[in-house]
Amino acid sequence: MVKTMSATRRPRRSYGVVASAVALSAVSLVGPTPPAHAADPITAADQPYFTYYHLDQARAKGYTGTGVTIAMIDGPVETTALELAGASIQNKGTCSINSSLASKSHGTSVASILVSRNYGVAPDATLLTYLTGSKQDGDQPSSDCVDNTKHIKYGYAWLLNSAMNDGAQIINLSSSSTSQENELKWAIARSMAQGIIITASAGNEATDGNATSLSQWSGVVGVSAIGIDDSRQDYSSWGQGVTTAAVGGPLVVHDYSSGQITQVSGTSVSAPIVAETLALARQKWPNATSNQLLQLLVKTGLNPDHGWNQYTGYGAIDPAAMVNTDPTQFPDENPLADKGGGSSPTPAEVQQYADGVVDPTEIVNDKSYTYRGLDESKLTEPMNTSMTHLGTSPRYHAK
Repeated sequence: MVKTMSATRRPRRSYGVVASAVALSAVSLVGPTPPAHAADPITAADQPYFTYYHLDQARAKGYTGTGVTIAMIDGPVETTALELAGASIQNKGTCSINSSLASKSHGTSVASILVSRNYGVAPDATLLTYLTGSKQDGDQPSSDCVDNTKHIKYGYAWLLNSAMNDGAQIINLSSSSTSQENELKWAIARSMAQGIIITASAGNEATDGNATSLSQWSGVVGVSAIGIDDSRQDYSSWGQGVTTAAVGGPLVVHDYSSGQITQVSGTSVSAPIVAETLALARQKWPNATSNQLLQLLVKTGLNPDHGWNQYTGYGAIDPAAMVNTDPTQFPDENPLADKGGGSSPTPAEVQQYADGVVDPTEIVNDKSYTYRGLDESKLTEPMNTSMTHLGTSPRYHAK
């Protein structure tokens, strides 16, 4: 991966231009500002990113995410919130969690960025929601959150596979993770093998946050934050896994802890903006592969030399360029398959997953996986919950 330290932005395009063929931890929002009245409706005029990205033009052109299924792994969503009226949201909870009001505020805010009819980036997309359990925020998972093989049903590996089992095409995570478990590695390998895109916030610690963000993993779109003045935000974390950047606020939200409307900023705002921009591109370019959409994301990033840096990746996202540039001209190769620094899963590991030779006891809640290796002990292994067809891997029969 060619890396430079240039972070200067190229101009953003208008949507009217048509181009030629070409372990869970705290949520990622930073401090609130003084609240407004809770009864005040939240509109697009309250959200600076809506104007910044010319989303009124996108809607006028019909770019609304129609036909695309997004998943979010986050706090609970208050679907009765006025800003979510009319949105297509399905709660796909995997176990019982007594969630805090802070988690509810976060989840509802992220969902609103995704699919609010008022100011969502892709208001016509279908949103599947999966509930996490954040001890730091006071969430209390119930006993049914551990299955009979001792797997945690609110862990990222379980929830990522749940979203993929349910047909999600893009998955957003606006929280952090330090997990290095094999179960998570193989869930991400599945996403790469099957063409499901994952976006993840880089964090708000103003440090190199690679080790505490899901963006450390190969294939994951790591997202840092810029402001509406195009500047990199001081609170935003950075690191080897950052792929792009998007506006991190201010975002007007419901704070269910105080019962007020307030403002927040953070990479939790940036990540869903990127997820839904990819949904707009998926709608516009249905024949493009997920790898080509990632190529599109990288090649239209607003770094002028198309180089990479640890602060904004390949540059801030340009939604208009992504719907005006045909990604099918680009190679069907994942540009994030090797992020450098020994990122995992490696291309060889992704192929192991695709060939069915990964130890099935390391696979969690993956309804698509079939073990096709040679280890006969897996037939009677209690921890093996995958379908097993010994010796059928394509690597044993390649010519």
